[in-house]
Amino acid sequence: MPAPEQIRNDTPDPRERDLARRSKTPAVGIWVILALILMAVAVVYVVSAIL
Repeated sequence: MPAPEQIRNDTPDPRERDLARRSKTPAVGIWVILALILMAVAVVYVVSAIL
């Protein structure tokens, strides 16, 4: 991984520097994934109760 100075020199656009700095965090939070799984389980439960 390049040093921060290299990123600063290679990407003159500040928006690209911000993206490079934030790229270490996951794109989707773990809580969002867990919430989607729980919602899917709830949907399956409701559908199975109807049928």
